[in-house]
Amino acid sequence: MPSCYANTADPNLVFVSSIKPALCKIDIIQEGKNTLQIYSNLTLRIRAANKEDRQDVLRFCADTFEWGDYIDQVWDLWYLDRNGLLIVVEEEEQENNILRSRRQSSVIAVSHVSLCPNKNIWLEGIRVNPDHRRRSIATALLNKMISYGKERGAREASAVVAYNNIASQLMMQKMDFVVISRWNYYSLNKIPKRVGKLEARPKVATLNDIEMICNYLKQSETYKSSGETYVSSWRWYSLDLYSDALPDLVKNKKVLVIENERIEGVAIINKDIPWNINNNNNIFQIVYLDASDIFLLEEILSFAMNLLHSEGEIYEKIQVFSPQTTYISTVMQKLGIESPEQFLLYRRKI
Repeated sequence: MPSCYANTADPNLVFVSSIKPALCKIDIIQEGKNTLQIYSNLTLRIRAANKEDRQDVLRFCADTFEWGDYIDQVWDLWYLDRNGLLIVVEEEEQENNILRSRRQSSVIAVSHVSLCPNKNIWLEGIRVNPDHRRRSIATALLNKMISYGKERGAREASAVVAYNNIASQLMMQKMDFVVISRWNYYSLNKIPKRVGKLEARPKVATLNDIEMICNYLKQSETYKSSGETYVSSWRWYSLDLYSDALPDLVKNKKVLVIENERIEGVAIINKDIPWNINNNNNIFQIVYLDASDIFLLEEILSFAMNLLHSEGEIYEKIQVFSPQTTYISTVMQKLGIESPEQFLLYRRKI
């Protein structure tokens, strides 16, 4: 995973909330012939998460999507993240009446922000308890994460939103984020059989290939449509050709190419997925796919999947991320995948 800036923030820091508290409510309770008025004042605070918040958060995150949610898999990683901060919103209720005074609190929202290369912050995992939505809590979390990044020198903020999540898209637009690319995501739970001889002879790139790779990407419409980014463990990173990003990926043997006197296809793979270890669920990611025609795209994709059979580890799932192109769907259909999920990559200056 790309290195990120060190976080020197106090993990126990409590923020002053910008969320408007709920209006004071009055409950009328009948006790015999007497009427007792109870005044409950609700206050919302945004603060750094602590260990005890985990179960409260997982309770309202259990059914976020049709298949559940991934927060339980990444909570420990986010909580221990030295390059970012796991944030929660806590609702505190102060109840006052003539018989007693009582205070109770509960966690009703969560999000995570991570400081990344190129003075960028990545925003993820925004979840709000369904019983507390439409109170601008998600917007307040976004504002807090952006402030966190600004204080640490970040200049841009990025996030992805599912293509069918209209509510989140409207929120991002309201916060001045713009869509810079659209991505397809495919998941294979069955590892394809090894493909025999590949005519285009793809290979793992070396440092000697970097100049030709750059020349190819500069002319590539796929590279432009990607927002000049690639994916690593569900975060989108800059693939600036004038930075160290590409050389670092090549050094770590994560770049695959098709070369016939010149580069005609590029793919990036990722095996370093942090939650693999915790969940014993080995995942192989293909995080960028780009070729000059459909035949070469199929060749480089097959080569990437062939690598699974030469690895010592056993992979249980393949995840494929690709900027939306005219022929990626045709190639994936041959693998039995016809309906990809789609995501919009958002970015804004901060």
